[in-house]
Amino acid sequence: MPTKWESRFPAIDVPLALAAGGLVVIGLLVVYSATSIPGAHEGLWIRQVVWAAGALAAACIAAAIPYRAYDSLAWPLFLLSLVLLALVLVMGSTAMGAKRWLDIGPLRFQPSEIAKLGTVLVLARRLDNPKVDLRRMRDWLPALLITLVPIALVAKEPDLGTALSFPVILVTMLFWAGMPWGNLVLGLSPVINVALFFITGSLWWFGGLLALLLGLIRPRLATLIVVLALNGAVAYALPHLWNHLADYQKRRIETFLDPGNDPYGSGYQIIQSKIAIGSGGVLGKGYLRGSQKALAFLPMRHTDFIFSVVGEELGLLGALTVVILYAVVIVRGFRLARVAPNGFASLMAAGIVSALFYHIMVNMLMTVGWAPVTGLPLPLLSYGGTALLVNGVQIGLLQNIALRRQEM
Repeated sequence: MPTKWESRFPAIDVPLALAAGGLVVIGLLVVYSATSIPGAHEGLWIRQVVWAAGALAAACIAAAIPYRAYDSLAWPLFLLSLVLLALVLVMGSTAMGAKRWLDIGPLRFQPSEIAKLGTVLVLARRLDNPKVDLRRMRDWLPALLITLVPIALVAKEPDLGTALSFPVILVTMLFWAGMPWGNLVLGLSPVINVALFFITGSLWWFGGLLALLLGLIRPRLATLIVVLALNGAVAYALPHLWNHLADYQKRRIETFLDPGNDPYGSGYQIIQSKIAIGSGGVLGKGYLRGSQKALAFLPMRHTDFIFSVVGEELGLLGALTVVILYAVVIVRGFRLARVAPNGFASLMAAGIVSALFYHIMVNMLMTVGWAPVTGLPLPLLSYGGTALLVNGVQIGLLQNIALRRQEM
């Protein structure tokens, strides 16, 4: 017999809803605090309230439409997002050396956020095909090629941080679809190749690791040839890629490896962020009382570094509260992926949660100097219309599965 609580909320995932709602409320409060300095983005919190209302409406609409409809909408949404990404490169608005936004009248939005959602839906539709056998290269290669298109367009803006979210989505969904771990590791080898090159400055470390992996996994000849060809191409292109990175991207990577190398230039953001978080202590300096924020030492405090404001004003307890709420969102999201009534819904949930997890982890690690500064917003907290609306749709899609988890 259902309890009084269950009869009042009979189907939605209540912990997920409360956690997401709590994060939005905290975000509104912190955006107000971060923009309360005279002459520094005053009034933006009012826009954020409007966007939050829009995100709630978007979540309700996304939850109300039967999720089977998204199977049919997958390709149109994905293709529309690619068109919008191409338009960004031609007529997008430029800010801080990058074209990432489209302006339509008074509305400014970021097509890469839409592209992530479209990619998740298309991959879910592709990988849900019962004829797909992920042990065969010809069955997982199309998924890789699909993902490479938005990666290339977003990286061209340039927006490397967002571009790297697409491989995370792909890998998670391939794993969720049952791809053998050996094939998955080999598929990730080009990414590992790039990471080790930037960390060590040498390709020899990866060469030894790849030889070890091949010896353990012993792939088929066709797979072996493709893996060697891909990594050979990556190894050849890496030095040239470094030379073609924008100056600010090079500085971000160098600053990540050694923030103190340029404390008044590229390292300034990370250093001030760490000072803000560290100065908050256990209980924080108090709401609206952050000195790093008030003195405008902390840059991008209402967007990229909003978690630093949380740490300074609300302290360790406030930061842990935010982390716990995010943990609830991620855990409940993967739980819904596990209990989803069919493969498409399960894969859709896994892809959505992986995108959220990537943004959360990279942004938080960035604020404490454990990841390069990427310009990624913190989901549900950071100021920004497009990101908040898409986050609302993502939570709505997860609730969509909760509403229909008993269906077959």
